[in-house]
This record gives sequence, structure tokens and C-alpha cells, in this order.
Amino acid sequence: MTMPTLARRLRSRPIPFERWTDRAVTATDEDLAGWPVDTYRARIPSDELRDGADAAFGRVGEAILALRLFPENAITLAADSTHGRAAVGATVLQRVTFGPFALESAVRLTALETSDDTDRETVSLTWATLDGHPERGIETFSATRGPDGSIILTIRARSRPGTRLVRLGTPFARWLQRRYSRAALAHLAAIARGQPLEGVSERSRPRRDGRR
Repeated sequence: MTMPTLARRLRSRPIPFERWTDRAVTATDEDLAGWPVDTYRARIPSDELRDGADAAFGRVGEAILALRLFPENAITLAADSTHGRAAVGATVLQRVTFGPFALESAVRLTALETSDDTDRETVSLTWATLDGHPERGIETFSATRGPDGSIILTIRARSRPGTRLVRLGTPFARWLQRRYSRAALAHLAAIARGQPLEGVSERSRPRRDGRR
């Protein structure tokens, strides 16, 4: 596991894909059987979408495929794929910021779904942790446009500690996971609504209906 370093120092470094691309995936559904699934969901009614459901779904779907999943001051992502977009098999480097520190780790995209049914459209991606990640886990981000024009955003995460150190710090690690998942949900909800993102940060916490 890489150790935390100063965030400003990490941001100035080149992205070291070569350090991660050959590493094995450390989590499967079978590995995590029995571990709880954390689900975060926001439903945005059609009357809260500034320019309609089609435009809102297009924006948030593009954000997912372009890996713009988190506020930039929380987690930055970079993929070794064409144009840095979501692609099955791509390695995605994560730089997680907490206070003045940052931690670098990586995941691999294992599934990508885009469906265009008559009454329901969906865009989703799933990734799994790589060897050296502090967690062993799987996470899915999805956006669905329902028949009523609402947008439903869902994040599902299942993980277990990847190292003894993380196991000892489980309460803090769980708190950090939940904080960033809620921030991602608020970030994607703001994109769907067409709201400015300046006020969305790792401290953002959506209400039950997805409003910040």
C-alpha cells in the first residue's frame, strides 16, 4: 500500500500508470460474500431538472463515462484508456485527498453498461480494487432515466480492509468511504440539475431525495 503524502506534492507528480497496470484485481463478488453492501441513492424529479430529462441524463451519463465522479478536491481519477474515458479493462488511478494529505491507489474497470430502452435509459460502470489498494472492494456508479422523466443516481459499494493497518483503522476508513460516496452523489446530482459545481465538495451531503 502506498503511504499518504502531502497533497500538493502528489498533484505535481506524473501519473504512474506503469506502477499499477500489471497488478491483479483483489476483489470479486465471491470474495466479498457476507460483507454488507453500502447503497447511496438520489432521485431527482423531472421538475427539478433545469433543461429537461434528456439533457440532464446526457450530462450525468457523460460525467460517468468521462470518470468525473467526484468533486476535484476529494478524489481525482485518471484512466490509461483512449482519451481517459471509461473502458472495460482500463486501469484507473485514484488520488484521494483528506486535509493536507493524499493517497494514491488504483482500480480496474470490470463492467460498463449503456442501455437505451424505450422507457428507461441507464449508464453504469463497475470497478474493482487492485493489489496495493488499501481496500479490497467493488463499486458501481449508475444513472437511470425513468419513464416519468426523473433521474435516479445510485452508488453501490462493498469492501473489506485490504491491509492490517486499514483493519486497525476500520472506523476511520468507513467514515471516509461514506463521506466520499455522499460527495460523489451530490456531485452527480448537481451535474444532472445543471447546477454550478463550485459549492460541491467532499463535505457535501445530499438529503434523501438527493438535494444538497
